[in-house]
Amino acid sequence: MAKGLKEFRESSGMEICDVSRATCICSRYIKAIEEGVFSEIPADVYARGYIREYAKYLDVPFPEAVKPYETYLKNRRSKDTGNPEYIEKRRNFLQILNSVFLGTY
Repeated sequence: MAKGLKEFRESSGMEICDVSRATCICSRYIKAIEEGVFSEIPADVYARGYIREYAKYLDVPFPEAVKPYETYLKNRRSKDTGNPEYIEKRRNFLQILNSVFLGTY
């Protein structure tokens, strides 16, 4: 659907700058949503909000518009949790947190 948003916008004769002005979403983020490059958006909460506003502006149902983003999140999480480097960093963080917590008592 991310490509669909772009096609829908273009078929309506709108430019990215028009959408940006109307929704107050940076044109860079609109382009990222259209291209499915969600890593360009700073945080998950912003991504969902931007997709919601963009879909609302184009009169596209949010559940359909957000599907590519949800797929991106699932893939990202599965890569993170299976990554030994990620697991090691998390383990080190928890050990430090535990040391700080126990050190205060």
